Amino acid sequence: MIAWPSPELRRIALPRTAVFAQPGCGPAILCIPGGYHSAFCFGPWLALLGRAGIAAAALEPRGKGGLAAQADPATGIADYAEDAVQAARALAQPVVLLGHSLGALVAMRAAEILGDAAGLLLVAPSPPGNLPGAAPVPPVAEGAMLPPPGIAAIRARYFGDQDVADINAYRATLSPESPRVLNDRYQLRIPIEREKLRGMPGLVVEAGRDDAARHPSGQDQAIADFLGLDYRFLQDMPHCMMWQPWAEASLAPIIAWHRMQFGGAAS
Repeated sequence: MIAWPSPELRRIALPRTAVFAQPGCGPAILCIPGGYHSAFCFGPWLALLGRAGIAAAALEPRGKGGLAAQADPATGIADYAEDAVQAARALAQPVVLLGHSLGALVAMRAAEILGDAAGLLLVAPSPPGNLPGAAPVPPVAEGAMLPPPGIAAIRARYFGDQDVADINAYRATLSPESPRVLNDRYQLRIPIEREKLRGMPGLVVEAGRDDAARHPSGQDQAIADFLGLDYRFLQDMPHCMMWQPWAEASLAPIIAWHRMQFGGAAS
């Protein structure tokens, strides 16, 4: 049985969005979900970060999860970035922006706007629109919200063709997605002013079992080089590495990075 939200998390309601937060040491890691996903997908990582004593939070973007009534097919990456900026400011402490997949593009844009993020963590990231050699993806039809992928596509795209317990329950937690958001990413419509991010500490984490159509070989390393971030390749990880049974192993380099940057005792 999949349960969310955890009773240990404090929900902060914001205009159009919300953030689930938990206390801890160091700058808070604000987790930003990708396409179709809500704050829920970071449940395993939040539990592990809490155990490690690291402050953390998860963004519930507009139209996702419990905010499904606000879903709007005109929503774009810029809107999700506004949500992330609101959440970061609401935490009222230094924040490391962590974006997964399409959420990585949101994190990059939010970091540009904030200007003072403590760090940037990009997990199985979507590329900036101005990344040299970035591969576009065929666009989707716009005008109406798109339902989440089916079970077979979830298993292939998100979990590297590996079996996952409660995969039907996992799909039930996904939300319809705005086609404009997807096309912002697919058609490389979101350039990033990398000079605004240069010097910001950060890490790109690549999934070795990722979907090659959206994450071709070399692209994640190129994102790290483009932004001047550190890079880790996790050979056995699928795209949604924050889910079980991969959560602990995939989060380990992120915890190690946070401790190296900001200190804190090992768990």
